[in-house]
Amino acid sequence: MEASSSCERARNICIVKTLAKLGHFPIRKSEKEAWFLSPLRSETQASFSVSLIKNLWYDFGIGKGGSAIDLIMALENCSAYEAAQSLQENIPLSFSPEKVSNKRNSVQIKQINKLKHPALIQYLNSRKIPLQIAQIFCHEIWYSLNDKIYSQLD
Repeated sequence: MEASSSCERARNICIVKTLAKLGHFPIRKSEKEAWFLSPLRSETQASFSVSLIKNLWYDFGIGKGGSAIDLIMALENCSAYEAAQSLQENIPLSFSPEKVSNKRNSVQIKQINKLKHPALIQYLNSRKIPLQIAQIFCHEIWYSLNDKIYSQLD
């Protein structure tokens, strides 16, 4: 695959989902933006903004921002190429069950629940995220793939 198309695809990866995969969840969210505690530094007030419309981030505490690639470059201290590779290897772009032709490989949503799994609640407590706040923004999603059942926080 050509490097420029690889970088372009990596740039289009959802920053909010990338942050969630890395263990960072929004403190507050509106239709246009999500606010996080900065993953780049320690802070107690959310000053890391992600535009949900433009899919760009900005850290007001350090005055820097950019795409998903820029975020991974800052987090992992790596090149743009390495960041694009990391994004594509570690963060699924998305799935679309209707595009999967092989029934064995199809993803099926089994359940969407309020947060109640003890491991998820323990994780939220470790991140000092109140359960009441998390329940506004997150759900447990149980799905199957290749006849195995998995869960995901979304």
